[in-house]
Amino acid sequence: MNSLDAITLKAFLAALMRLENALPVDLQNQLNGIGKALPSDVCKLHALAKNYPPLAEDYMDACLALQKDSLPVAVFNSNESEQIPDEKIMNCAVEVMNNKDSVNLAKRQEKESTLLGQLLFQLRCQTSFMVNNIGEIPEQELWLWRNPIAWAALERGLQQAAAGEVHYLGSFAQYADLDVDD
Repeated sequence: MNSLDAITLKAFLAALMRLENALPVDLQNQLNGIGKALPSDVCKLHALAKNYPPLAEDYMDACLALQKDSLPVAVFNSNESEQIPDEKIMNCAVEVMNNKDSVNLAKRQEKESTLLGQLLFQLRCQTSFMVNNIGEIPEQELWLWRNPIAWAALERGLQQAAAGEVHYLGSFAQYADLDVDD
């Protein structure tokens, strides 16, 4: 698999697990067809992603992030930081794309400690809008980068805030002087 195909495949998987809902049946059927023909049909993922608006923006953002390769390897535990061979990435992609509900499989697997789960979580972190020009991550924040559930919740909250999906809960000034036990 060449580097462009690898980026396309990883970006598609990363965008797929960010979808809120399952793919429409016709689109899922197209994805199943591509999954059966991998690796020869990797290039078809680009057109599929660009023609489905809920997938398009996350896919393009993931492509850019993967081209920058901006995530420091030290973020992950030693067993997670190793480069996953293209063959294993392809096997994971085939598993996801041949499922009847690729979106939910990817989301479910990302939270598990299987190879597929580790790959998907690593892709989520690598392709997140939160990792641009990151540099060193403070030790006290590493837990977040290693926890798929917390990472997804933070990323979702930041995306909602950026989209203006916020609700004013009033002032919390009355609590500013309270002593907090650590």
